Amino acid sequence: MVFFCGSNLFAQRLSLTDVQAQPVTGPGPGLRVALGGTVNSDMSVAQRDTRDYPQTDINPLFSNQVEFNGTVSYESIGFNPGFRFDFAPSYRLNEWINFEFETGCIYNTVESYTITGNGTFTGVSGNPNLNGTMKLDAEGYLIQVPLVVNVEFSYPIGDGWRPFVGAGGGGMFQKLTVSTISGTINYQGDFNQSNFMGAWEAFLGCGYQVAPGFDVSIAYRIDGVLSPDFGGYTMQNFYTQAAEFEMNWRF
Repeated sequence: MVFFCGSNLFAQRLSLTDVQAQPVTGPGPGLRVALGGTVNSDMSVAQRDTRDYPQTDINPLFSNQVEFNGTVSYESIGFNPGFRFDFAPSYRLNEWINFEFETGCIYNTVESYTITGNGTFTGVSGNPNLNGTMKLDAEGYLIQVPLVVNVEFSYPIGDGWRPFVGAGGGGMFQKLTVSTISGTINYQGDFNQSNFMGAWEAFLGCGYQVAPGFDVSIAYRIDGVLSPDFGGYTMQNFYTQAAEFEMNWRF
């Protein structure tokens, strides 16, 4: 009797383990929710009012009240590390191929403004002379909202592990605001511009099945925005990199 009960209990445990190990592989909808940290490339200005650098006697970036008498050859914006939230409904063709529509929010604060040239600022406090490169502290933020369609390829390797890679494209809404410039010179910025530009995304990572239909994963994602334009300021291609913790449901 004891042997029979023990065997029966062992069979129940084995059966439960087999059920938990079964992945959801057939066609059907899904959902990915993710949160992570981001690092942006510098946002360098490629053109101002469709003109290439160097330019003479122009306002420095972020202010219409400040004048610069001289030649400017380079301007860029630096960003602090930020965060990213993703919300991505999906449709799974099979256990290897998954399509998703991704949106969410990417947020970074502005860290610096760099200008290279020779000349003199007017309407600023501090040392108004520029002879070379000046890096200044800046306050502001950049919000990005991706609207992209991705395709993901994954390959289950056993024991619940699932490495994956993918890419996609679509658009990116961006809003850039800069309010204060300080350091060698000080002035109040008045920059508040937004756009919607073409964008792409690529990613890779590895997931682990916690329960049937539910995975957790770690992923690296890079997003590129093609020549973003902010009110006459055309930037060079801009990139955001992110490391994310993701939760994936397959229904």
